[in-house]
Amino acid sequence: MKQKIHFISGLPRSGSTLLGALLRQNPRFHAGMSSPVGGLMSRLLEAMSENNEFSVFITPEQKRALTLTM
Repeated sequence: MKQKIHFISGLPRSGSTLLGALLRQNPRFHAGMSSPVGGLMSRLLEAMSENNEFSVFITPEQKRALTLTM
């Protein structure tokens, strides 16, 4: 059986912490309370912003593709 990975993300007070706590009650699931994905996304957006001198090498289409795949 092929395992699937799903990511839960939410803003404060959206219920994602409650959902993670409920999932952790089932031994078949693993749900972590925090993830490096938020920090990674923040750094990615910062690197592609106009404040970074290398951002001129990334086209708007590439920026869109990178943010949509994260």
